[in-house]
Amino acid sequence: MEAFIMAIINESAARIAKELSSFSDYVEGSATASYNAQCAEAAAILEQVKPKCATADQRERAEWLYNRYCTVLAEAINRKNEIGTRCPSVLICGPANFPVRKKEKQVAAWDANLENFRKAEHYLQMLKRAHTFAVKSDDPEVLNFLHAKLDQLQAAHQTMKDANVYYRKYKTLDGCPGVTAKERDWLENGHAFASGSPLSVYGCPYPTYALQNSNATIKRTAERIKKLEAVKSTQPVEDDRDGYTYRENVEAMRVQLVFDGKPDDETRTLLKRNGFKWAPSQGAWQRQLNDAGKYAAHRVMEVLDGQQ
Repeated sequence: MEAFIMAIINESAARIAKELSSFSDYVEGSATASYNAQCAEAAAILEQVKPKCATADQRERAEWLYNRYCTVLAEAINRKNEIGTRCPSVLICGPANFPVRKKEKQVAAWDANLENFRKAEHYLQMLKRAHTFAVKSDDPEVLNFLHAKLDQLQAAHQTMKDANVYYRKYKTLDGCPGVTAKERDWLENGHAFASGSPLSVYGCPYPTYALQNSNATIKRTAERIKKLEAVKSTQPVEDDRDGYTYRENVEAMRVQLVFDGKPDDETRTLLKRNGFKWAPSQGAWQRQLNDAGKYAAHRVMEVLDGQQ
């Protein structure tokens, strides 16, 4: 993933919100400083997690989670401060003719914005555990991650092609757009390679095999996105049976069995034996929505329907 560009905190809104809620002066830049400090803490977590990641996908996912945390946190902070500019505190303007209805709407907007802070916290907690789980197709946010990854891969591929053109024209990478000093040093430093640097061996920064590998990765990622989007666009399947409902929950990427009441011990044992787990938040017994999950569900259904 490319380096993350920090979001901009609206200092003007932060200052006005402070003036409308407190008699103390606003410390210029304090909202940005607070945001930067929180992002710095997340960056420290990212650096702790990345060495523990077993795969490149896990490392990239960790970087994406960090980026999402910082982005959503900035949106939540800016939203909170913007809401704060809508109505003054009763301490500031006094009780006479105080716009009660306006204040109620403001408080409701603040409450709604808490969801953005919760979402940011969700990304932070996911970041802390990024090395403990694989990037799976049943992850509800995997499409967002894969689209971001595809954008990065395509941008990197274009940079490689542009660098080759630049080098052929100028015989140097100095001043080449998109190639950092660190990357240039790596490409030019023969000590990093037993056979010499890419420039000395191939006569270009990125040889044909590097471009082919990059393009293959782009195609694999795009194909994975295409398959997942096809699944997501599928109409939900729901089949009401005697005492339970079979459901293919595309949004959650789960095949579910929803019972009218609590299933008996024998049924619960059957479900567990076929890989189903109880999900209180869904009120269903479920497992991953794929061919194996569907097969397991229908195997359970045959028993429940008395066909076995």
